[in-house]
Amino acid sequence: MDNTPTTIIMPTVKYAIVLVYLVISIISIGCESTPEISIPKLLDDYGDFGGDFTLTDHHGQSFNLADRRGDIFLIFFGFTYCPDACPTMLVKLQDVYKKLDIPEGHTVRTLYITVDPERDTPEKLNDYLSYFTTIDILGLTGALDEIDTVAKQYSVIYNKVPLESAAGYLVDHSTWLYLVDQNGELRYRFRHADPAQEIMAGVEQLFQTP
Repeated sequence: MDNTPTTIIMPTVKYAIVLVYLVISIISIGCESTPEISIPKLLDDYGDFGGDFTLTDHHGQSFNLADRRGDIFLIFFGFTYCPDACPTMLVKLQDVYKKLDIPEGHTVRTLYITVDPERDTPEKLNDYLSYFTTIDILGLTGALDEIDTVAKQYSVIYNKVPLESAAGYLVDHSTWLYLVDQNGELRYRFRHADPAQEIMAGVEQLFQTP
């Protein structure tokens, strides 16, 4: 049972988000020209990677990917105690949603799947994701074996790293961002360093799907 007070962690999350915003702003000011963006080549077949799953969302409701055909999904595996990679990705996704022109009849939703289900309850995920209200996002958690199963489906590697602090441990984890189409098929894996414009270019290709 996690007895760590939420107040120890949530300010850390807030400071991490502010720091990420500051770094991105400095980089943007320093760039005099827009870098050339690669257009992702979506794959029709990722073999055995990806697939449907059922977990519990941050509202305490069951979420089944198979029930959401017709929606486009961006899937990221992270955790609420994450000090850097996770808030960086979520800030980037805020930029994606701000600039992405989603046509009528299309839905682009982000799934934030925890790799720390022992601490990341629906309530904890709900608090964490309240910092990212401009993203159409669902936090997902479940039993450890359920998370293990979904992580294997998407070739996600994660493991605990002990800490001598109130948090107790962090989790090292893969930082891919997965693009899943309207038929529930995995179509692309974005690297953590890929810019928002490249993510947008990948999503926009799926708008052409009937």
